[in-house]
Amino acid sequence: MRSFAKIIRWCLGLVVFVLVLEICARIDDVVTYGAPFWGAYNDEILLQRDNIGKWGRPGARYAKWQLNSLGYRGPELRAGSIRILTMGASETFGLYEAPGEEYPRQLERDLNAWAGKDLFQVVNVAFAGETLPTSILRVPQIVGEIHPSYALIYPDLSSYIWMSIKPFASAVPAQDASRPGPTFESRLSVRVENLLKQVLPTAIQDELFKISMRREIASRHYVILDHLPDDRFEHFRQDLQTLVGVLREHQVEPILVTHATIFSKPLAESDRVSLTHWRKIYPMLKEEGFLDMERRMNDIIRQTATEEHMPLIDADEEMPHGPKYFADFVHFTTYGAGVMASILADGLEPLLAPQVQAANGVTQAGSVAQTGQAGASRPQ
Repeated sequence: MRSFAKIIRWCLGLVVFVLVLEICARIDDVVTYGAPFWGAYNDEILLQRDNIGKWGRPGARYAKWQLNSLGYRGPELRAGSIRILTMGASETFGLYEAPGEEYPRQLERDLNAWAGKDLFQVVNVAFAGETLPTSILRVPQIVGEIHPSYALIYPDLSSYIWMSIKPFASAVPAQDASRPGPTFESRLSVRVENLLKQVLPTAIQDELFKISMRREIASRHYVILDHLPDDRFEHFRQDLQTLVGVLREHQVEPILVTHATIFSKPLAESDRVSLTHWRKIYPMLKEEGFLDMERRMNDIIRQTATEEHMPLIDADEEMPHGPKYFADFVHFTTYGAGVMASILADGLEPLLAPQVQAANGVTQAGSVAQTGQAGASRPQ
């Protein structure tokens, strides 16, 4: 009986210990991010849904991510600015960068430093998981709210892995965003998971990823592909051309950007771990299939730019590779986002030079006029 009582005490002590840590995690969220103490607290609170799909919830905040009053990541719109959209998915929205250091924000600072004034505003309309077909449907809404002059298209390529042989549906059914979620969601578990990623050796994490991936393949009965079927590349081409066409119909000049990754050319041995982690998200495609997808879809982006007579910024060629620049297979570090912003600024500056010259000319003319009026009013 004493042994049984001792086990009970140890179990109760463990439960109390975990509960105290959970409470501490929730208090930390409240103090640091202004999070609610009760209820779920995850990135879903950033989103709402309509007849097209998910979209940003105006004014929402989760951890370091803050949306403005229109539901876009970044500051409020600034009157009188020349606006540039950045369209894409999580690579553009920003995951691992320090707050305010995702590449759209750094690009805006670079362009305004070059212009010598706050002339440009880069509006980040990307979201994690955003697809080209959804972006196409969002263009009228985005243009109506922002009135941009240019749009940088940095497309998510991996969304085409999930495609069936049929094309994407033009819209997805609306979902009730008010449906109650889980009654309890541990916030301590997220911190434990992040801690394990920092302390566990890479080899152990790699093996755990492989075990988890094999279990998912077995449980979901995935058909494993060596490479994506040709029809998915054709869908990508058609979607890209359609997005370009819709933007032009709305008087927005599109600029295509090829997709950059952490992977060296040729592939380094250290890149194998990143490939395994990428495949954990899309277990139905073998590792080499990701590299083939990147190569072929980037070629389609280049071909589309040539055929449509539009600007191209070849980030795939210009962006350096490796963990200094990428936090994982495709998402930037803070430093990498800065390099990406610099590459984009270099590509944009020849296109934007006339606007800078015109803005400076207006300012100079206004100054001359004001000087002349002041001189005319002086006593002779």
